[in-house]
Amino acid sequence: MNTKLLIPAILLTALFYACNTKPTPATQQENVSNPKGELAFLLNYNGQMPSEVGLLRNQVVQRRLGNILKDSFQVFLRQTIYDRPISVSKEEQLVFAQFFSDSDRSMPSADLTIDVEQDAIWIEYLSGDSIVEYTDHPSLQKPGLNAD
Repeated sequence: MNTKLLIPAILLTALFYACNTKPTPATQQENVSNPKGELAFLLNYNGQMPSEVGLLRNQVVQRRLGNILKDSFQVFLRQTIYDRPISVSKEEQLVFAQFFSDSDRSMPSADLTIDVEQDAIWIEYLSGDSIVEYTDHPSLQKPGLNAD
């Protein structure tokens, strides 16, 4: 598997999705102004660095990631040494965080996608030449990957 092409493709897809949001009906506008759930606070982090807001040190986020990753949690954390500003789509209630394992930040080593409305988390990180994927809602499609 060629990760040199796959990681940028995933990044571009996530960025495109975050910038290409659809207008929401008036009934959903109420949810945007008053998001619910234990992850709703993350919608306030747009443009902030994960390390500065303590994203991976937050008790709720740590508990959720630990439950998903189990024994792989420390392996994931080693891929998150350097970060990029958090991207938030308030209309879609999505949070994207990207991390790097080296200071030149040339190739992402981990991604975190959080759907606040669905209360779902997707985690991807590099392990050797492969991308390892985890989620707590395998029945849901990861945001940004559909062609709709």
